[in-house]
Amino acid sequence: MSTPANDPLALASSFAASPAAPAESSVASSLEPPPLPTFSMEPFTFGGYAATAGELTGVGFWPRVAARMVDLVAHYLIGICTGMFFGFLIGVAAALTRQPSGPLIQKLMGGGVGVFLFATLGFAAYETVFESVHGSTLGKRMLSMVVVQEDGTPCRLGPALIRSLAYFLDALFFGVIGYMAMQNSQQEQRHGDKWAHTVVCKRSGVKPENLRGGGRFAAALLLAALADSAILMSGFVVNLVA
Repeated sequence: MSTPANDPLALASSFAASPAAPAESSVASSLEPPPLPTFSMEPFTFGGYAATAGELTGVGFWPRVAARMVDLVAHYLIGICTGMFFGFLIGVAAALTRQPSGPLIQKLMGGGVGVFLFATLGFAAYETVFESVHGSTLGKRMLSMVVVQEDGTPCRLGPALIRSLAYFLDALFFGVIGYMAMQNSQQEQRHGDKWAHTVVCKRSGVKPENLRGGGRFAAALLLAALADSAILMSGFVVNLVA
């Protein structure tokens, strides 16, 4: 009887069986697909001017122009009512003193640089009171805009005054100065906003606890109209006595 050492068939079968496992394993591993490459996608920032995560998104130039037009109409209506009321007071005073009211009314209707200056200051007071008391002027409220600090908290009196006075710089050359500043700002801030650290954004983008309600808006409307009217009336008085 032959042993495995000298049996040719046994040697052949053992030689054929022993290297088969590693050969099959290497072939199988060579057929596996390579791992897919991974890519890290950076957020698209529109040339670096898009607001980053957590920042308030500012409102663009033209919606703010539309809000400003509404406020100018309101300012002119306040001016007309103030002029009529002041004219009525002149008539009453003239009747009580038995003096003609015609010359005074003509002088009042003449206006002048002084009246224009006081009217401009009255508009600044209108904006300041509205934005410090409520955060939105009449025009901004109609278009669902609000002025807040850069950290999202309500606009304060000091910043509201700064941005209102700086508007007269931003409005130069039909608003080109303010427009260019907004184009170079991530949050659409004009110069007044940058100096006051404020942002004009949609009300939906502000935390509810930082929004003021309808009662404060009614109070802001009354106080803003009174401030605008009082300053304009001061201009009428200065024009009469000058």
